[in-house]
Amino acid sequence: MKTFKQLIVFSIFFICFTPLLQASAQANPEESIEGAVQQLLDEFTARRSQLETDKLALYEMVDRLTQSHFDFGKISKLILAKNWKTATESQRESFSEEFRNLLIKTYATALFQYTGEEKMEFISSAVKEKNGVKSARVESEVTLNDGPGIEVIYSMILDENNQWKIYNMTIAGVNLVTSYRKTYGASIRSLGLDGVIESMREANARS
Repeated sequence: MKTFKQLIVFSIFFICFTPLLQASAQANPEESIEGAVQQLLDEFTARRSQLETDKLALYEMVDRLTQSHFDFGKISKLILAKNWKTATESQRESFSEEFRNLLIKTYATALFQYTGEEKMEFISSAVKEKNGVKSARVESEVTLNDGPGIEVIYSMILDENNQWKIYNMTIAGVNLVTSYRKTYGASIRSLGLDGVIESMREANARS
């Protein structure tokens, strides 16, 4: 569990610091993302002592990065699936906000397990266009310390501002959207969507 949490954190933050996500539609994803590891090391190392004692600053940093580089609206839509169709606009916005906050608070502190020995190698990338919308699939391999390489696949979409944003990741064969869809689907059947949102809000308030 600890190793998987590390994988999620490093997979997110390796890509959060890359120029890919602010690149043009013509940018090669694999080439654009290569500087991610060193940029992460510089940013996090420079602020590490401050962030270790200031949880709010840590959350703010993580929030800023994820807001810029993840499409939480699309992620929430995919997670809620059929429940998205019946949800009100207020419920959609609330779920998206609470899910983003929960994700940040769940994984942010795992950043302190970062040693600088972690490595990421980009295997392949492909961009396609369907109905005027461009998407990309970036395959990579993450190595934690001296362990074996683990496959990480990013699913991305080019938004209306011509920025690439992540809407899903598959880590070691585990599709995160599918995993969260099963978890929240079961909870919604038990508590209802409003009950799930309130439960998420309470969990965030305790963190």
